[in-house]
Amino acid sequence: MSANVEDELSELKLKIETHEVKCDERWKTTFNHLQDIDSRLEKLDSRQIQFGGAIILFLLGTLVTILTTAA
Repeated sequence: MSANVEDELSELKLKIETHEVKCDERWKTTFNHLQDIDSRLEKLDSRQIQFGGAIILFLLGTLVTILTTAA
């Protein structure tokens, strides 16, 4: 092999290794971001269920009040 080809291979190897390191870091960042999103969605889901339960209790209370005062 000529020195020129070896230099090109070395440069290519370095670029690939650099690319792998950058991609690995990007994937870690992406996974961390996705975990944060999952956590926030779980909190929103929990709040939505609590709010729905509160509305149901309010409506039941209103219905009971209306039925007991009408009788």
